[in-house]
Amino acid sequence: MTPPLSELPGRPLRIGIDGRELEGRPTGVGRYVRSLLRRFATNDRHQFTVYTATSVSLPSPSARIEARVLPGGHPTLWEQRTLPAAARKDRIDVLLSPAYSCPLLTSIPRVTAIHDLSFFARTEEFGFAHGLRRRLMARWSARVSRNVLAFSEFTKREIRDRLGVSASDRTRVVLHGPDDDLPESPDRGESRAALGLAEGTEYVITVGTVLTRRNVSILVRAVALLRSHGRAVRLGVVGENRSRPFQDLAALARSLGCEAAIHLSGFVTDEEVVRHYAAADVAVFLSEYEGFGLPALEAMSRGVPTIVADRGSLNELFAPGGLVVEPNEAAVTSALRSVLNDPELSADLRKRGTERAGDFSWERSARQTLTILEEAAS
Repeated sequence: MTPPLSELPGRPLRIGIDGRELEGRPTGVGRYVRSLLRRFATNDRHQFTVYTATSVSLPSPSARIEARVLPGGHPTLWEQRTLPAAARKDRIDVLLSPAYSCPLLTSIPRVTAIHDLSFFARTEEFGFAHGLRRRLMARWSARVSRNVLAFSEFTKREIRDRLGVSASDRTRVVLHGPDDDLPESPDRGESRAALGLAEGTEYVITVGTVLTRRNVSILVRAVALLRSHGRAVRLGVVGENRSRPFQDLAALARSLGCEAAIHLSGFVTDEEVVRHYAAADVAVFLSEYEGFGLPALEAMSRGVPTIVADRGSLNELFAPGGLVVEPNEAAVTSALRSVLNDPELSADLRKRGTERAGDFSWERSARQTLTILEEAAS
C-alpha cells in the first residue's frame, strides 16, 4: 500500500517549483503541475514555493505551499535570471522545473521534467527559431539537472537517443495519474442533451490540443466515411487547434460533406471536458508521437471505450485497456465500426480501460517525485 506523503522519510526541504504553466489556460503540463500540487498540499514536512510571472490560483490551499509572483521580462530571461535569483534569496534546497527546461547557471539542485522530445522528432511542426531554442534548452537542462523526469519508457529512450546516455542515466520514469483535477462525471443523458446529440446518434471524441502529429484529420475522414455509409455519427474535437502547418479541419469537413457533424470546440473548461467524456460512445487518440497521453488515460478512467494509435507511449501504456490501431483512415474506420457495432466489444473496452486506469495514481506519482527531489537535494 502506498504510504501517505506525510509519512515519507527525509529532512525538511524548501522546494521551489516553476509554476508558469498554471497561468492563463492550463493544458497538459499545467494540469500535471496542478495535480502534483494537490498531493503536495497533504505533505506536512516540506515547504513549497510556487513561482509565477503573473498571479494564479493554487489548486489546494495549504500552509505548506506559497505562491510568489515574480513579474516582468521575456520568458527565457525570467527563467534564467529572475527565477534563480529569487530561489537563492528564498534559500530553496531543490528546484522542480516541470516544462522541459530549467535555469542553467545556478548552484541550486534542479530536477527537470521532459514530457517528450517532439521538437527533435517532429521538427516540421516547430518554427526554426522556436524549435532550435527548445532543442538547445532541453539538451543543456538535461546536462545540468541532478535528475530528469520522463513519463514513459518511450520518452526515456528518446532522452537516451537524442540527449545522450548521461542524461538517460539520470532519468526517472514517473507515470501520471488519471484526472485528479477534473470534476465528477455528469449524467450521461443530460450531457448528451447539452451537446445536442439526438437519440441514436453515436458520439466519437478526441481530446487534447490539436497538433499535426495527432492525426485528427484522419479521424475526421474516418467519421465522414462512416456517415457516407448511413451511420448517425458525430465527432467532437475537444481542444485548441495549434497545428503547424495549420490543419483547417473545418474546411476538411466541408470538403467531405460532413461539416454539421464535426464539432470543433476549441479550448474548453474542465466542466465542459467531462461533459464530452460522459456523452461519448468512443474516444480516439491517433498521435504518431506522444510522451504520455493523459486524455487517453482520462477517457479510460471514465469508462469510455478507447482507441489508441500503435505509436509512441500510447501503445506502451494503454494497449492493455484499449483497442490499438495503425493511424490510417482504413484501420481507424474499421476500428470505429467494430466498437460502435459490437456492444460486447464496447463493454469489454469499458471494463479493460477502467481496470487499466486503476494502475495509475497521482498519489504514487507525487510520492515518487518527492523522493527524487529529496535525492537531488542531498
